[in-house]
Amino acid sequence: MRDEAFVSVVDDGLLRGVWYVASPASRLRRHKPLNARICGNALTFHRHAADGTASAVDEAGHPVTVCEQDGLLWAFMGDAITPEPAGPPPAFDGPGRGRVRFVEEALLPCHIDDAAYGLLDPAHGPYVHASPIWRSSKTLKDKAKDYVPSELGFTMVPHAPVNSRLYNIIGGSIRVTIAFRLPGLRVERIWNEKHTVLGVTALTPIDAGQTIIRQIFYWDTPILSAIRPFARLVTRPFLQQDVHIMALRQKGLAFGAKGMLIRDADQLFIWYQRIKKEIGEARAERRDFVNPVKPATLRWRT
Repeated sequence: MRDEAFVSVVDDGLLRGVWYVASPASRLRRHKPLNARICGNALTFHRHAADGTASAVDEAGHPVTVCEQDGLLWAFMGDAITPEPAGPPPAFDGPGRGRVRFVEEALLPCHIDDAAYGLLDPAHGPYVHASPIWRSSKTLKDKAKDYVPSELGFTMVPHAPVNSRLYNIIGGSIRVTIAFRLPGLRVERIWNEKHTVLGVTALTPIDAGQTIIRQIFYWDTPILSAIRPFARLVTRPFLQQDVHIMALRQKGLAFGAKGMLIRDADQLFIWYQRIKKEIGEARAERRDFVNPVKPATLRWRT
């Protein structure tokens, strides 16, 4: 689904001048450097023994701006136009004082644009992640979702979920809102009168052909803490389904296969493309970013 007309200021199509999740912060320890590769750059992170702060350098020894927030280690991948961040990474305002409760990750054999399409495609859930506890392609329903523009992305306004049985674990009258922010953050907030669960899917490009996908959860409900030891039995196969479908897609691309974008089902990815294009153009023209997304109601069957 990647269109070369919708890339930023670099040829590989990887958006720079933005924050990326590098790792859960707990993996960076004193006296033990942490290595990561982001946007084709090999980074080495250190935690200083004196004050516990984190820093990083690239393979040439140049400093990289890092930040710890929401239990995550973020790296700002600057470019010639935007070498330094204008502010901190996006804040999730997660429950449980922002403590990461669970993380699972996988390596997707694809460009971050393809990975983002997987997050945004309404058909991805029932057909790629078909599961007795999730949803099935045999139980499709007509949907109408309202969207509004938000910072570097768009947000589905709060609604009552109808698909997944997983939501029922929380109990009560549940509401859900989902936000997507470029370069690759999907933030799903689930709450009732007493508890909140925050699920973050973060995409981090290793290079133009590989992307790490991380499922990160925050919660304040005791029932999820009780079942956490069994969570990987669900999340690991879930992410491997993403790995499998992206591997199949790369085989198709090798033969020149081209995707087809259909409104309303693909409108979210169309917005993704337009936002990415606007980011690049705004930087090149040295002007403020203007979100091209307008409030809309999208309809599909999933």
